[in-house]
Amino acid sequence: MRMALSWDEMLSELRALGGTAENLCLRQGPYGRGLFAIDPAKPVRLRVPDNLLLDLRHLGFVDGEFRVAPDAPVGERERRFHEAYQRDFSWGTGHAEAEELLKLIHAAPPGLRALLDTPFNAYLWLVEPTPHAVQQRYLGTRVIRYKDRWTVMPVVELANHGHTTPYEVGDGVGLSGVFEDEILAEYQVCDPWNMFAKWGFAGAEPVAMSLAMGIQDKVGEIVIERAAVDLAPDKVPFFPEVKTEGGKLVLSYMMLGHKKYPRLARGIFRRIMRDAGRPDADETFDRIQHVNRTQFLKLAAVSEDADPALGRLLRSVVRLQLEAMSCSIGAREV
Repeated sequence: MRMALSWDEMLSELRALGGTAENLCLRQGPYGRGLFAIDPAKPVRLRVPDNLLLDLRHLGFVDGEFRVAPDAPVGERERRFHEAYQRDFSWGTGHAEAEELLKLIHAAPPGLRALLDTPFNAYLWLVEPTPHAVQQRYLGTRVIRYKDRWTVMPVVELANHGHTTPYEVGDGVGLSGVFEDEILAEYQVCDPWNMFAKWGFAGAEPVAMSLAMGIQDKVGEIVIERAAVDLAPDKVPFFPEVKTEGGKLVLSYMMLGHKKYPRLARGIFRRIMRDAGRPDADETFDRIQHVNRTQFLKLAAVSEDADPALGRLLRSVVRLQLEAMSCSIGAREV
């Protein structure tokens, strides 16, 4: 019988393989298991080196247990570390949550499943909860894009989502800083619904983005996509990519509200419409907001017929999304 690694033993092996782990512990917090500073007055330093950032295509499962593929370009010690870490701290102790959510959504009423498919695009959670689907969904929530490849990031992936620190990506992947409370890493710039659609939990976010949709104005069609938000320093924050195709105006995404910048969403849309030579920006903005509100209210209504746990989760996400969406007051010049 294999003995489980202790937390200190696992971190000691991480350091021996070239990583850094200082002033760090794992315990329960308001978001479940998470990373915390042992001494909040001292800095935390965590770094997983390149040799422990395994390409997703080299990972798999044998009889339900995590395995590194035989042809993976890693040393034997790195292989043992990954398999022991996954067994004792990640897949072996955490995959049940992903499995349960997949089962709840699979058993949900047809009307709710249809709505989650269109317009909510929660397709990642609409698959049959087979062992393979659970494995893929679990791994999909614990990877990072590193040097043009998707890799798993042991230990770092234990940090829950929040806005206390960004991931440090370059010479490995890590987190660092001084933290009074839980270490929360910003997974991605997302709104509450995208948090659920990607990672399966309800989280309060400052921004709300439009669902993917199309709407007609006096000139033609406006198509709103739901691409990733690019906050590059040389761009206006939350200003989407805009294309004109004949009489069609295509936005890569559209912000509907922001808790910190409530005048920005309408200001950006006015600028887009003005640059495109389209009238009635305010009325069109209000219509898009109305369509989004209507869909989320419909989701809240149909969730009443779901399993109580799934219904509560979906209604929490709806509430958080509508709260962020409501933070659109006035407009500013962009």
